[in-house]
Amino acid sequence: MQELLNYLEDLGLLFLTMPINMGEKFYYVYVLTFIGLGWLSYRLYYKKRTRKNFFQFLFPKAIYWHKSARIDYAIFIINIVLSPLLLVGAGIQTWISSELASFLIDLNNGAALITGQWHWLTYATFIIGYTLIADLSVYLIHRFHHRSDLFWPFHALHHSAEVMTPVTLFRKHPVWNLSAHSLAMTMTGIFQGLFVFIFFGNPGTEILFGLNTIYVLYNFFGANLRHSHVWLHWPKPFAYLFISPAMHQIHHDPTRLKKNYGEVFAIWDWLFGTLYIPEGYEEFAIGLGEATNPHDTLARAYWEPLAEFGRRLKNWRGRGVSS
Repeated sequence: MQELLNYLEDLGLLFLTMPINMGEKFYYVYVLTFIGLGWLSYRLYYKKRTRKNFFQFLFPKAIYWHKSARIDYAIFIINIVLSPLLLVGAGIQTWISSELASFLIDLNNGAALITGQWHWLTYATFIIGYTLIADLSVYLIHRFHHRSDLFWPFHALHHSAEVMTPVTLFRKHPVWNLSAHSLAMTMTGIFQGLFVFIFFGNPGTEILFGLNTIYVLYNFFGANLRHSHVWLHWPKPFAYLFISPAMHQIHHDPTRLKKNYGEVFAIWDWLFGTLYIPEGYEEFAIGLGEATNPHDTLARAYWEPLAEFGRRLKNWRGRGVSS
């Protein structure tokens, strides 16, 4: 009972500290930049198109109190309660990195390729490399779920949102969260193990600030706008390097679900032929493009992806037997 109370206390503290935690999407600075960049977008694209004032435009009741948005809010809370499941992924990363580094060092007669103290260039290389690998894992798992008829139902929940708010980011099935986190931890674990072998010595806690810095910049420059009705796009050539909020919104267009899989960097979409860069402001629908929403209640949001996966798995096995 005491463990349960401690857990509930930790959850309560997590929610209360979100606005002052730099690692959270709703850190107050990111909320302020969301408002600031929203104002820029309003002046550039919307002021002549709408009679609404800025705050009516940025926080419309029709979107933020939409049934789909209310389901998002509930999923957000439930998935945080389930978040301890993701600790499995962290264990995978630690085990892979330590075992791989030890194995390679043993193969090399107990020595790393380069010995000595880490310096700023080593840290910078590690931080950039780690972030690129983590982002590549997002691209790969994202693309896999879109291209896999069997596993698509777990990601379809995210795309069934009928309106988008920053909380829509968290509209994800626990199976998706677990698979995405596990792949990220596996790939970054391999990278970390290789890096430790090349440059002897485990990365210390001092690199954590550097890792966070990249994502702080990502969050600062409009990450919360990605899931919103507010159009903001980076000009070329930046659009070839970084996914703008508008580029991700286009990914929620049911006719372009297989474009712009990337999270932070656009280079993966560019390299693998899935990049779409808009030439100007666009209007389009979002959602699955289906007549009815399969996740129109909270219960169906969690149950329907499992049921649909089961149906597709049964059909897949049936085709395998018949062939």
